[in-house]
Amino acid sequence: MGFGGICLAIFIILCDLWHMHLATLQPIVGRGAEDITTLPIVIESHGRKMLQDDEVQCPLDFSILNKYTWINNECGWTQNTSTCCIAVLSGMGLSLSKYLRETELFELEDATTTDVCLNNFQFQLRQIGVQRDVVTECFKRPNPLDFESSMFIRSPSLCQGIQTVDDFRKTVGQTAIENSCKSDLGNHDQCTLCVNDMHIVIDKLVKINASKSSECFDFVLIYAAGVVNIDGPWDRGTAYCILAVASGVPSASKKVKLGLYVGLGALGAGVTSLAVGGAFWYWSMRRRAAIHRKFVDRNSKILKSNASSLVWYEWSKLKAATHGFTQEYLLGEGGYGSVYKGELKDGRMIAVKRFRNCMSEGDVDFLNEVEVISKVKHRHLLVLHGCCVATSNNEGHQRMLVYDYMRHGSLADYLFNKNNPVLEWPERRQIGIGMAKGLAYLHAEVVPHIIHRDIKPSNILLDEHFHARVADFGLAKLTPENETHFTTHIVGTHGYVAPEYALYGQLTGKSDVYSFGVCLLELLSGRPALAESKENPNLCLVTDWAWWLVKEGRTMDVVDVNIRHKGPQDVMQRFVMVGILCAHVLVDFRPSMTEALRMLEGDTDIPEIPDRPLPLNFDMLDLESNSYCNSAQFTPSREGSISKSELLR
Repeated sequence: MGFGGICLAIFIILCDLWHMHLATLQPIVGRGAEDITTLPIVIESHGRKMLQDDEVQCPLDFSILNKYTWINNECGWTQNTSTCCIAVLSGMGLSLSKYLRETELFELEDATTTDVCLNNFQFQLRQIGVQRDVVTECFKRPNPLDFESSMFIRSPSLCQGIQTVDDFRKTVGQTAIENSCKSDLGNHDQCTLCVNDMHIVIDKLVKINASKSSECFDFVLIYAAGVVNIDGPWDRGTAYCILAVASGVPSASKKVKLGLYVGLGALGAGVTSLAVGGAFWYWSMRRRAAIHRKFVDRNSKILKSNASSLVWYEWSKLKAATHGFTQEYLLGEGGYGSVYKGELKDGRMIAVKRFRNCMSEGDVDFLNEVEVISKVKHRHLLVLHGCCVATSNNEGHQRMLVYDYMRHGSLADYLFNKNNPVLEWPERRQIGIGMAKGLAYLHAEVVPHIIHRDIKPSNILLDEHFHARVADFGLAKLTPENETHFTTHIVGTHGYVAPEYALYGQLTGKSDVYSFGVCLLELLSGRPALAESKENPNLCLVTDWAWWLVKEGRTMDVVDVNIRHKGPQDVMQRFVMVGILCAHVLVDFRPSMTEALRMLEGDTDIPEIPDRPLPLNFDMLDLESNSYCNSAQFTPSREGSISKSELLR
């Protein structure tokens, strides 16, 4: 039989033993004192039971074994040594993870301390009913897994010389486990992602120097459990996912398989036997392949059922097009992920949106963007060409959307980046009308109607001719049939969110109209939505600043001084008034996007604009102290405030 056959045979035996364990796993009640053999003297220290060896004390806390008593089953008299020792190492992993969390040290100081801790560990196991001398069996004499007590002693020869948390971070750098293993590992999908990312880190450590890679399995897992996870190593979800510690019979078959997978990796940390190591890697590669297939299948179903016309791009081609997603090709970042510039082999320029959250809870935003933008086709909306779903051990899960590349970036780049040239009046007029046309199409011509919910300059992209393209539909909402408004959770960007939506969660098409009004005033003035005014150092809403100037009869002062005298002033004033009307506090006074477009193009007269009262609970918006233009001429008062019913009418 060749080496591979030996590995497979040993692997099958281990799997059978592990499945026997899972089938019989039950909580164990602690035995009486009569079952415990004589042990060294026990002393109390900091609420823990410790064994004293002269002046040496064990810094590990084993009291958690009273909660996780599965070792009792694994180390029964009928179980073989391999099965028992794997469970024993898992129990040590719980305490070592907590020790790392508290001290930032991976291993114990010396052999004496290690011996005291192992004796203390044996004592705790006796307390929960383990009658076998597992410490001697697993760590002090030859065993099938080649575990030794030296694996717990601090040494520069272990895992690339790592001894502290700081050493670990300097060696591996920033890794995905800092996010994927951070919380909620009781969730199967989150646990799966964490496990996958841990293997990537293990691979990275082993490749640095194979001769110093001993215990790297162990180091990565106790780092994830003890340092990264906010719930800590003694949390049930964390203990089960990372250390394969069970508190009872798992209810989900997926968790059983995952527990086996992680357990073989975590608890095989000290394995030097080539056969066992080969078996583990053979099985883990198959398990990881299954995880990858599940991810691709899930996303393929999402995309094919909602966007069957999209082009499917290969991961390798997008990676080549963006030069490996390097910083040089990064166009921008947001809560969703990052956008990169790319060039395909045929010379076509593209923008690749790479999503950060590839877990199942991220499906909603991903599906939402694909579903919405695949339904619409308009010259003032960003065109979605295709998508890519891929996964690998080194890269992890990947979800990407491929768009047209916008040569001039976003409107925000030109308004607020002084390195770019000033937009002239013809360009600003064209951009304002283009924004209005794109939104009017979404609100009136698409069925069901679409509310964007995140209109702002960074989401208005500019092509080579400075035509506006509305982009980023990750937060967009399809309007329920026959409903003019509905209540939903609040999303968007401060300064652009309509008052009725920010205060009460009530969403209508006119919520987008408000955001458009803010953007239009930014476009005309060159001022951000929130900025200091000359009249007051506090932050001021551009809408309130513009309204105050209009009331003072200084409408043209709203327009950027760089273009104020370079275009027809009557048209500029019309744009200012449309911006103020669209961003009115009261929903009822705002026009629809179709009406706003007609006003901008001069086809419809602008109605007289009523004063801008404050909502009854304007303190919630922090307008008075932070974002209102408090000047001697324009001071808010509660006398002019309005109620919720008036605001929403």
